[in-house]
Amino acid sequence: MRTGTQPRPSRMPYEVSGSGDGPPVVLVPGGLSGWVSWEPHAAILSRRHRVVRVQLLNMAAAGRGERPGEGYSLKAESEALGRTLDDLEVDRVHLVGWSHGGAVALDLALEHPDRIASLTLIEPAAYWVARGYGEYGDEVRSYAELFGSFHDPPTEGDLIAFLRRNGLVPPGQDPRGMPRWPVWSSMRVALSSLHTVLEHADDIRRIRSLRDVPVLLVRGRESTGFNAGGVELIARGLGPRTRTITLPDGHASHIVAMDRFLAELEDFLGDAA
Repeated sequence: MRTGTQPRPSRMPYEVSGSGDGPPVVLVPGGLSGWVSWEPHAAILSRRHRVVRVQLLNMAAAGRGERPGEGYSLKAESEALGRTLDDLEVDRVHLVGWSHGGAVALDLALEHPDRIASLTLIEPAAYWVARGYGEYGDEVRSYAELFGSFHDPPTEGDLIAFLRRNGLVPPGQDPRGMPRWPVWSSMRVALSSLHTVLEHADDIRRIRSLRDVPVLLVRGRESTGFNAGGVELIARGLGPRTRTITLPDGHASHIVAMDRFLAELEDFLGDAA
């Protein structure tokens, strides 16, 4: 029994907009941009749907200049997302996740496939899938070395190295001149906890539990490594209701090509209904 002296299990901060009779569209952000990256998408989607925009625990803590609490993990994020949906009294959702948020969304879907009306994954950082297939080992080791090299607290140089490594900065461009730099810079303490994405483990055979779920997999045309190939690995275990699309640009293709992404998403949601 939980008493008043025990901490309340974590929930994600959230914002609800729009209305609709069907399952809401739940937007789970990346691990450095946070929920602000979904604001323009939510504004358009809420014209036809009820939209829930959530913030990752790591990003919520970074917004306070802190790290998440003891025991933080990718599993802690997915469990917090589940509790948030419980608080909202939402039984089934159209779940959309990008990068870190894609790995969180995938974990929630694997734990509760009955709650998933549809699943959209934009280059999810589900590196356990790469390990399960024995692929991208050099890339996983490279990320582990990068995360292990970060200062405490992470520096501007650490942030730039991560942005370049993750394909968020075009070759030869200074990220400090990019529109998203103020958000990235203000949230860079979140880098301290991103190693948990690599550490997350699961059984690759569990992806088969989503064979009857409509799934949209999204990758960027200019993405490389696991960002580009991970969607293909995930697709191996999925069923006939899976669709894969390629958008212009790289890891943030759903932002750069937002109109195209939203058109594809609306078409997918219509078919999944």
